[in-house]
Amino acid sequence: MTVGQVPLTWDGWMRPPADAAVAPAGRPVLRWAVDVLRDLFGETWLADNATKSKTVPLLQLDWWPLSNPRAVIRILELAARVALVRQHGAARPLLEQARWVGPNRESVMGAFGHLCVALEVAAFAITSGWSVAYEQPLPSGRRPDLWLRRNGLEFLVELTITGFDREFRMLEGWKEKLRQAFFAIEARHNVDTTRRIDAVLDDKQTVQWLAEVDTAARLTAADGIPRTVRLKGAVAEVLPEGQRPTSTVSTGPAQFHDVWGRVAVRLEEKAKQTRGGPPAWLRIDDVGAMFKLSDWSAAPLPDRLAQLAHNVGVALSDAPHVRGVILSDGDQSAATGAAGETAWSDSGDPTTRMSHGGPRRSQLGGGPAAMRRILPGPRQRLTFVVPTEHPQVLLPAGVDLEPGLWYENEPTWLDGALRELGHPALQTIMNGE
Repeated sequence: MTVGQVPLTWDGWMRPPADAAVAPAGRPVLRWAVDVLRDLFGETWLADNATKSKTVPLLQLDWWPLSNPRAVIRILELAARVALVRQHGAARPLLEQARWVGPNRESVMGAFGHLCVALEVAAFAITSGWSVAYEQPLPSGRRPDLWLRRNGLEFLVELTITGFDREFRMLEGWKEKLRQAFFAIEARHNVDTTRRIDAVLDDKQTVQWLAEVDTAARLTAADGIPRTVRLKGAVAEVLPEGQRPTSTVSTGPAQFHDVWGRVAVRLEEKAKQTRGGPPAWLRIDDVGAMFKLSDWSAAPLPDRLAQLAHNVGVALSDAPHVRGVILSDGDQSAATGAAGETAWSDSGDPTTRMSHGGPRRSQLGGGPAAMRRILPGPRQRLTFVVPTEHPQVLLPAGVDLEPGLWYENEPTWLDGALRELGHPALQTIMNGE
């Protein structure tokens, strides 16, 4: 089985080591990382996913090809997390999930994303001195994702990923089909088009509108007269080639989402999952609309932290066992020269500083705090650490879980993990320096 010209074996996926974006000194480490993933996912996992769902997570642009330094660093990071988890405790309930092959893209990417977040949190906890158990049952029979223990203290961590909802994905798919159809009409008749869509058309209306646009394009190509084609809330302008204005080619339809409502529902579900056990933290990766398309995402960082703290307090008001929420948008590409940023809340007054600013350890460890950190790659991650408003026993620094410190120190985590596993520093792997 192949995708394009790439044989779906691990050696074919890796390609010759000389093609990878590592220094010669880093090639053995990359080979080690690929072998770790091969052992984790299984020899046929790449081909099995391509055959069953036509979706291979490690062929996505974030992970491949290995001529991309950012992809190499992600592979090294994932392998380091897997290796640490394997070395510390009975990780079988977590790691055996990696070999599951889903029936469609949504299920495959969801399972892969959940595995990556679980490995991330488990590895952070391990390197902070916590032992980790996986899906250990509570007296209720529920199985939280992670159960952390250190020096007589216990915490649960429940994980989840929120993405774009089904309505959004369907609308994006419809808009992409329109884009392709208009591109074909322009190529067929040598015309230009623009379109404005204020309402979604059903399948029958879409076919009718495209047929009318195609007819208008044929006529405009013949006589050079611009035409407008309207149907319901959709308007297309057909213009002679070269006469399209420089403004936007396509607009709409607008989407209005109660993005927090979806997150709040997920928080409530995960709070129930951890009821009846030790105190819990909820870890959410939002890769959907909240960090990208909401009004909240465009607000200054201190305002976003204050609003999020309020919303978390309301959503988890009936969950006194939940200590707090860790919310991030996954890791994203970072521009050259991008800087970190920190916002924190002290007595209800959100303040913002650059990453070298002055919040106390307790403010970063347990929140409320927001941290934008620049990671190797270069990548960046924006993480919010928001405690609930329930009464909590205050523990000395270095004793409590302090999950915010995991993300505060994330820029240097991979270097430390590689050293613990007996490998050179990341700079040596990538550049030979």
